[in-house]
Amino acid sequence: MATLPIRPPKLNPSILKGGFWKQIGMIVIATTISLLFTILAAQFLENRHRAKDRRLSAMMVMSNIEIFSRNLEEISAYMAPADSMATWLLSKPIEELELLPEAELDAQMSRATDLLFLTYDKSAENIFSNNIETWKNMGNVQFIDRVGQCFSAMNMTEERWNHWVTEVEGTMREIKDHPENYEGSTVPVKSIRSEKVRHTLKGIHYWRAWLSYMAATMRYHNLHNMEAIGIEEQEVMEYTNAREKGAENMNEAPNFSDFYSDPISPDNLSTFRELDKRLEELKVLIESPEN
Repeated sequence: MATLPIRPPKLNPSILKGGFWKQIGMIVIATTISLLFTILAAQFLENRHRAKDRRLSAMMVMSNIEIFSRNLEEISAYMAPADSMATWLLSKPIEELELLPEAELDAQMSRATDLLFLTYDKSAENIFSNNIETWKNMGNVQFIDRVGQCFSAMNMTEERWNHWVTEVEGTMREIKDHPENYEGSTVPVKSIRSEKVRHTLKGIHYWRAWLSYMAATMRYHNLHNMEAIGIEEQEVMEYTNAREKGAENMNEAPNFSDFYSDPISPDNLSTFRELDKRLEELKVLIESPEN
C-alpha cells in the first residue's frame, strides 16, 4: 500500500521575521549584560586594589611613627651614662676636678657630652603627602588630620633635638679651637669651668626625659590613627617588628677597612722612572758650578 508523501508545513514569513529579531534582541541583551558584568568586575577589582594600597600606605605611615618613637627611646637610653657622668661632674668642686690628669678628665667630659643626632626615614611621609587627595576622596579626614599632626610633631622633635646637639658640639669645639679665650690650665678644665658647658650638663637629664615623653606622645596619637583607619595596634606592631627584623637580617654594611690599603711606595712606581730621571738631570743641572 503506497503511503502519501508528507509535505512540510509552510512557514509563515512573519513568524520567521519575528524569531530573527527576537534572537538579535537576546544577543544584544546578553552582550550588554556581559559588558556590564565585565565593567563592574573590573571596577570592583580596581577598588579592591586601591583599598589594599591605601591600607598598606596607612600601615607604613603608622609603622614609621612607631619606629620614630622607638628611636627616641633608644637615644634616651643611650644617654643614660652621659646623664650619670654629668650629674657626677656637677656635684664636684671644679678645684677637685682640676686635680685629675688631663686625659682622664677629658674622657669624662667626652662621655658626658656623647650625644646622637636624630634621623628618621621620611619615605612614608612623602607617600602619604603625595596621596593626600586620595585620602580626602575616601572621606578619611580624621585620619589625615591626625597623621598630619604626628608628622608635624616628628619634624619639630627632630629639629629641636638636632639643634641642641649641634649647639653642644659647637660649644665643645669652640673651646678646643680657641682655648685662649677660656679660663683654665687644660682644655677639659676650661670646658668644665665654662658656664655654657655646665648649663649643657644640667640640661642632659631634662632632654632625656623630653625624648621619652615625646615617644609616649607619638604613640598616644598613633593609637588614634589606628582607630580612625580601623587597624588594630597588634597588627601595626607586628608589621613594624617584621620591617626592623628584615633590616637587621640584611647583609652587613660595607666596612671602610675592607677597601683601604697602604699607600703605594714611591720605590714601586716603576712607570715614573723616566720622570725621576728627568728630575735628577734638572737637579744636576741646577747644582752645576757653571750655574
